[in-house]
Amino acid sequence: MKKTVKLSNGIECPTIGIGAMPAKSEDVVYQAIKDGTRLIDTASAYKNEDLVGKGIKKAIDEGIVKREDLFVITKLNINEEKNDPETALKNSLERLQLTYVDLYLDHWPSVNITKDGVKLISMVDTWTKMEKLVESGKTKMIGCSNYNVQSLLIILSFCKIRPTFNEVEFHPYLYQKDLKEFCDKENIKILSYNPIIKGDYCAKSAEIVKEKKLDLFNEDIVKSLTEKYKKTPAQIILNWHLQVGVIPIPGTSNPNRMKENLGALDFKMEEEEYKKLSSFDEKQHRFCFSLPFLGFDIFA
Repeated sequence: MKKTVKLSNGIECPTIGIGAMPAKSEDVVYQAIKDGTRLIDTASAYKNEDLVGKGIKKAIDEGIVKREDLFVITKLNINEEKNDPETALKNSLERLQLTYVDLYLDHWPSVNITKDGVKLISMVDTWTKMEKLVESGKTKMIGCSNYNVQSLLIILSFCKIRPTFNEVEFHPYLYQKDLKEFCDKENIKILSYNPIIKGDYCAKSAEIVKEKKLDLFNEDIVKSLTEKYKKTPAQIILNWHLQVGVIPIPGTSNPNRMKENLGALDFKMEEEEYKKLSSFDEKQHRFCFSLPFLGFDIFA
């Protein structure tokens, strides 16, 4: 499997990365970089950009990497930041101790949560302000997160700078074929969060998991493939993501886990095996229910 992919704008992007949401110390990010990870995904909402930044700085200071070797992603939060992306990114860069990020994402479309409550806001206004951040050099690219096809169509109908990425939940239990086909057609690369389905997102999701007995690691096809290829279940599932053309960003709080995940790059399975991993239609399940609980079901 390739370690990088060339984007529509010619920029090279790693094909697997680390989702820093669970990271509780700078060592998680530092060790991941030391072991070969070059894509780091974080967000203002995760409240750990300072730790991520310290890990990156330590790796750069020690000469393990140069800044240009890394692909760093952060996101615009849905709180007061939504009204002022310029200040939001400025604050994120200060916490990350960086002068720019490679990709800045709108974490959730249309929603603004303030002390006055929750309200819908214009994607046109948010995206137009984000475009100026590319022009200022504070980010190389801008993109979307948790956008469905309808939301992407709105952006594409007016944007001057097109989204290069859409970060969404994507895995064999949630193989979003229509969304992926649309993104492929529009040269929008999909980043997959919760790719191995080990995230603990909410009580409702946990109840459904228990009821449906959802455990991708214990699926017969996954277990048989781990035996055949002498790989871990996580490596099998991440390899599937790479084959279907999605960039997985598994989250981890274990400094050594990402080294194991990178093992997904060094083998290739048979085409029929990938198809079998794509065929869990009867078990389709979304693990991230964040905004529907607020009354805004953007996943419709």
